[in-house]
Amino acid sequence: MRLELFFEESPVFTTHELKEFLKKNKSKSLENYSVLLNYHVKRGRILKICRGLYAVVPLNQKAEQFNPDSFLVAAKRTEDAILAYHTAQEFNGNTYSLFNTRTFLTMKSVRPLVFREIEYIPTHPSQKLLRSDNYFLLTEQVDIKGINVFITSRERTFVDMLDRPNLCGGIEEVWRSLKMTEYLNTENLLKYLKALGNSTTSAKVGFFLQRHPSIIKNDQTLLRELKKMIPVSLHYFDRSRVERAKLVKEWNLVIPENILNERWEER
Repeated sequence: MRLELFFEESPVFTTHELKEFLKKNKSKSLENYSVLLNYHVKRGRILKICRGLYAVVPLNQKAEQFNPDSFLVAAKRTEDAILAYHTAQEFNGNTYSLFNTRTFLTMKSVRPLVFREIEYIPTHPSQKLLRSDNYFLLTEQVDIKGINVFITSRERTFVDMLDRPNLCGGIEEVWRSLKMTEYLNTENLLKYLKALGNSTTSAKVGFFLQRHPSIIKNDQTLLRELKKMIPVSLHYFDRSRVERAKLVKEWNLVIPENILNERWEER
């Protein structure tokens, strides 16, 4: 049956994708695709995640007990979704903690979604990236259960996590996670920082890499380039912790002592 082929190839799908499949196969069900969806939901073959988004239930499982791949759900939440921030880092297995959240970039206006105890959090990229048509800058495609989805590259993820640690569980989680980074392409790193155009973030990246030089093979040329991009006035590394902080003039950053000492409160 042709529809079963669609289910096999589309473990998570949108109604638009189903309609395109029915149209391509000249199916009589195209006009009543909603009836078709409701039929397969009732028989437990597919699972409704939210309006316009469904997951296919494996033949040997029950719909009420099935948990679809959360990375794939996030990537299918909108047509332009890009797995990003802590989610991108977690997908690559380089996070200190595992979260029950999935964060994705999108230019669409959609609300956060909670499904099967996983929260799917949409966020918009910076306006500067959008104005310069750099939404997909330093993204790549990865295969999840046979479907290609977009995810931020290693370098973009690294920068983004330092840029917006609030989307990644806080600066402690960011710091401990990014320490797991094995290497970075310095050309791509600079390219993205220049496109982002945030001097504070550039200083954060420089300070972090100075503390962990093996990530960039102790590339002093890169550090000198980053120092040209730091803010002209003092900025806070973490505005949520302004007490017990010290100025690191080299980067024009006021940095909390616990970050300087890498001493964290045990959980």
